[in-house]
Amino acid sequence: MISILDLRKRGIKAIEEEIKKNKKAIISHRGVAKYVMIPIEEFIDIELELAHKKVLEDYKKGKYEVLASDEDIDKHIESL
Repeated sequence: MISILDLRKRGIKAIEEEIKKNKKAIISHRGVAKYVMIPIEEFIDIELELAHKKVLEDYKKGKYEVLASDEDIDKHIESL
């Protein structure tokens, strides 16, 4: 865990060292954990995993439609 004071003194170096040790950096303020920093690659992986989970849940609930043509796909993309 990195304190705000340590972050002010050492900046990104403190974050990088913490991420190397623990794969994440938790920033604390007055002894209370406030923020978590992770490498962008890990963040993207988490986002993709959550999106995949949501798609599977929607599929199981029947919340999807079959798009048969390129035109249908284009219309769907435009609606988003």
